[in-house]
Parts: sequence; C-alpha cells; structure tokens
Amino acid sequence: MSFEETLRRQITLNTRDVLSSPALHALVAQECRELRDQVIARGQAPKAYRTYVDGKRNGREEDVRLDGGTVIYQFSILSQAAYWALSECQKRSPVHSGNYRSSWVLMVNEAVWQGLDAIPQDATIWIVNVTPYSRKIETGGMRIRVPPGIVEAVRLAVMRRFPGLKAKRLYLPMSGARDHRGNPTPYILRQAGISSGFSWDKKEKSWRRKHAAYVSPRMDRQAGEQLLYPTLVLTQ
Repeated sequence: MSFEETLRRQITLNTRDVLSSPALHALVAQECRELRDQVIARGQAPKAYRTYVDGKRNGREEDVRLDGGTVIYQFSILSQAAYWALSECQKRSPVHSGNYRSSWVLMVNEAVWQGLDAIPQDATIWIVNVTPYSRKIETGGMRIRVPPGIVEAVRLAVMRRFPGLKAKRLYLPMSGARDHRGNPTPYILRQAGISSGFSWDKKEKSWRRKHAAYVSPRMDRQAGEQLLYPTLVLTQ
C-alpha cells in the first residue's frame, strides 16, 4: 500500500470516528437549539415551528449528519399573524360599553382556541366578533364612532404584513362560542334585517345617508334565519 493510500485511509478513519462522536453530535444539537431560541427571543420568529433533520420531520438535532446534513426550523407565521390580527381587530373596535371589543374570538378549525403558540401550521383560522350586531358594524348598518369594515380593514393589513398568508373576509354561520351576554352562537334573527341607508364617507370621514331605510329582501336576513358573522379567515 502506497504512502498516499495509507494517509487517505487514516484520514477517513479519523474523520469517521470524529463525526460519530456522541459528544460532538450533542454539541452541534445544542448550538442549533440555542440559535433557534435566540431568534425567537428577539421576536424575529414565532414560538411555533416544525423541526426537520436531514429532511425528516420531527427529527432529533443529535441525529443530524455532520458531513453535509441539515437542521431546518420551519417557523409558522400563522400563529404570529393570528395574534396580530386578533389584537388589531380589538384596537380598531369602537368602545362604549366594551362588549364589542371584548367579544373577538379566535377559532382554529371551527373550534374556539386559546393557545396561540400551539396553532397547527395547516389549520384554518377564524377571527370573528360574536356580538349579535357584529354584521351591522361591519357593513355600516349601525352608526359608530369608527369607520365600518373592521374585518375588511384588518384583512388588507394582514396581507401587507404577512404576504405568505391567504386572508379572506367571509360571512359565515357560527357555533361553539358565546356572546357577551352568555348566549350561544349563532344568533337567530328576530325580525328581517334593515338596510339603514347610512354610509361612511372616507373623504369627509363622516356618516351620510345614501337612501331611506328599508327592510332587506335577502333570504339570509329574514326572521328565523341565523346570523352570518363577518369573519377573517387565515390560512398558510
């Protein structure tokens, strides 16, 4: 065996021994986790993430190959966007009794949700106000101290701030939550909806009447029908 071949074999054996060292793997894993936690602590990434080690989901950092392997943390902007959008809806809400502002609900896959950091990345998020008059406030059917269209305004803001998300405003039936009076959703209309005729003038920043009030002929606005709630829908 030539000197070059002997040297190459020795280097290969030594490298293999080093790369298989449990202590070195533990050191690399610790460094990966520390870098991840630093990014989260600085507010540059949300607390929700998935770990991929050499392409394997939920792998252990200690198992990464040290000769070209990868540890990838895939952060979920869905949790971050949901928290921001919920907070923004509350900030934009009119305040009189405080009932409307406190009635925003976060739902994950149509169920009321509490833990923002644990939102699955493939979930469908609903942010909705469960007061019986939420539709009136959104459409301008009720004169309030702030412009109508709160859900739509937040939807546009989310799209600018989180371009990787899909954001829609939909009018949806609701269940599984309770309004500020403790009554379950959905609210059942007691009489036909009224089109007030009022409209918010963006230029003048004031309310004006576009037409006289009239009873809505829409089928979903008749007595006995359930209220369709204006809902911000977020998906990643």
